[in-house]
Amino acid sequence: MQPKHLFLFILCTVFLNGCEDAARWAYDNGLSMEKSRAGLEDRTLTTADGIEWHLLFSEQNSKDIPDKETVLLIHGFSADSSNWIRFANELEGDFVFVVPDLPGHGQTTRTLNLDYTMAAQASRLLTLMDTLDIQQFHVAGNSMGGAISLAIAQQAPERVLSMGLVDSAGLTRQTREFKNVLAKSESNPLIPHKAEQFQSTLKWAMEEPPYMPGFFVDIMGQKKAANAEVAEKVWGDLLDDPGMGLEGKNVLPTIQTPTLVLWGREDRLLGVDNVDAFLEELPQSRAVILDGIGHVPMAEAPGKSADAFRAFWREARP
Repeated sequence: MQPKHLFLFILCTVFLNGCEDAARWAYDNGLSMEKSRAGLEDRTLTTADGIEWHLLFSEQNSKDIPDKETVLLIHGFSADSSNWIRFANELEGDFVFVVPDLPGHGQTTRTLNLDYTMAAQASRLLTLMDTLDIQQFHVAGNSMGGAISLAIAQQAPERVLSMGLVDSAGLTRQTREFKNVLAKSESNPLIPHKAEQFQSTLKWAMEEPPYMPGFFVDIMGQKKAANAEVAEKVWGDLLDDPGMGLEGKNVLPTIQTPTLVLWGREDRLLGVDNVDAFLEELPQSRAVILDGIGHVPMAEAPGKSADAFRAFWREARP
């Protein structure tokens, strides 16, 4: 069955049954179809530090295609590996992708007693790459994932071929609009405690969200709300983390890794003024700014984002 016909069949099943079980079945199958189109498969493993990982991994991995470089893709706060699927689809066959759910997120270990600082998450990801027997790789991270990428480049510069900072934290220059909401509201719009609050999260995160059926958004909201307590713990760890406030600390100028700074000009969370600040402090950096795009360019504009990284990664080949 062709993908578009399969998806129509899934939607019809939901409409005809009109029940939550059918919606979840359609959600799971729709997501599986997207992964398959991108050449990604689900994998689970446990690393020596006790983390039980869920990740998406290219079906043709580096052992099957030894001449293709590996790219580690890191999602942002309160997100998961699915944020990168459409981006990976644009580059299928060109690179080998490792796309994990970070600890505290998705289907990877989520507890209240973990340290969720940038340095701790970077160390765990390096352990994951050791377990996968991947010594050198490109890394790209969105938002919090960008700050983790910076920590990886500090901890293991010899392993990182290049770095991508996609609407990245690290300098964490928040927009005035987002600062005002955090100051005046009792709740963080990025942490929905009820499924219906996820609609507000999407509005903050994306200027041009990709099309998703309503029941997809509902189920995603339920998943985010179920993890709200852990998300609050992660956010609390970020507030006091020096890895989120590197500007002017003479840390970034020591990173010699070739870096692409990709930004959505309409980002409502981390303003586009972060771009010039990154370019000023990172010695080997360049920038691409996408007009009309918000905080998650790889999901909002996967084609344009992939084009920018394809050219950059080819230049950064060892």
